[in-house]
Amino acid sequence: MGRDKPTFEQIEEKLGSLTGQPGAAESHGALCGLLCNRGDLPDGGGWLQQIFPGANPDVEAEAVFRQLCAKTKSDLDDSCFAFSPLLPDDDQPVDRRIEALGEWCQGFMLGLSLGGLQQTEQLSPEAQEILRDLAEMGQAGSYQLDGDEQDERSYAELVEYLRTAVLLLHAELGCDKQPVSAGKLH
Repeated sequence: MGRDKPTFEQIEEKLGSLTGQPGAAESHGALCGLLCNRGDLPDGGGWLQQIFPGANPDVEAEAVFRQLCAKTKSDLDDSCFAFSPLLPDDDQPVDRRIEALGEWCQGFMLGLSLGGLQQTEQLSPEAQEILRDLAEMGQAGSYQLDGDEQDERSYAELVEYLRTAVLLLHAELGCDKQPVSAGKLH
């Protein structure tokens, strides 16, 4: 697979073998929240267990999760703003993609919390507003859809806002953080 980011479907498949674990969108969101708040993880393959205790992937799944972590960190650190959230492809129904967007945001907020973010009032006003927006976007599954082209445009705008918001939070939160050990998360 090289340095490419695993696809949404690949992550869903690997997570599907782990009973009781969230889906690809929420898991990637949690990974991103943790990376934004901590800057790095000591074991790129162990992030799933750090975020979701009890996850026990097989060797092949572990390799895919390690690859996802490395590519996500690389994308977050990229000066060309290569980062994008792991969401279903555009050939999926828009209501499923919006639901996954909400799950991604919920996971992101979880990752920030597990990474130690507690006092948001110390953040810039822009970062505080972004966190409020992402918390609201976490409820995206409850949005009313019209079933028209406007839904597609709205979804695309939300994804672009999310992408930009995460990069801004990463810049504010993650630049000077040290790796966190699994014992410090809980």
